Amino acid sequence: MIVIVVPFKGKKFLMVKNPRRGWEFPGGKVEEGETPEEAAKRECREEAGILFESLRKIKEFDDVIVFAGIVKEVNGGEMEFRFFTQLPRGLSYPRDEALEFLISSGFNISNI
Repeated sequence: MIVIVVPFKGKKFLMVKNPRRGWEFPGGKVEEGETPEEAAKRECREEAGILFESLRKIKEFDDVIVFAGIVKEVNGGEMEFRFFTQLPRGLSYPRDEALEFLISSGFNISNI
């Protein structure tokens, strides 16, 4: 099982930069004995030092669960990260997929 998280704060969303793949929403594998929500929080903490005010499941596929969360604070982690108001170039997956995650999260995409 894989988790993907759409972290946002105000009118911006956060993405991390995978050195090999490009910009993506934080996420990763659910470890044994871990719930998907615990994995989502752990991955965000490891990758960018994100702590959440709230986190909720927004979409579920066969082997992927997508969460959205309101960022409380960001302390930095293992990967480069940035807040965006628009999808950046160099995404690690198709733009349509990233837009679907944003729309499902309730993020206002009128400027994207």
